Amino acid sequence: MSKILFLSDPSQADVSPILGMANEMITKGEQVTFFSSDEFKEPIEQIGADFKAYNRELNIFRTGRTFNEEKPKSGLISALLEPMKFIDDILVQLRGLKFDYAVFSPSYPYANIITQLLDIPKTEQIAYH
Repeated sequence: MSKILFLSDPSQADVSPILGMANEMITKGEQVTFFSSDEFKEPIEQIGADFKAYNRELNIFRTGRTFNEEKPKSGLISALLEPMKFIDDILVQLRGLKFDYAVFSPSYPYANIITQLLDIPKTEQIAYH
């Protein structure tokens, strides 16, 4: 049984294709840990994957206004200004876990860094629309 890390931008266009792949892997007996935002928790857990959520304060993918912000902060701006906070949060949540490989969408911004730091091979999932 392989242990697979799935990394996803929290958008329907990115989650749907790799969620289907994760479901197939679980059906074959693989163990899946899936990172996304809270809005995708239910469908991820329904397929039997271990769900991990991005820290709300560090979620680079959010684009909406929060209570303390005067202006919405773009996820891309956050990603450029504070990438290690985001990456460190993921690494803390995965501490002690070992993976055989990682699967992620082409738009996932830190897949190369995360897979290098975790010393695991990566497989880029190409989504066709």
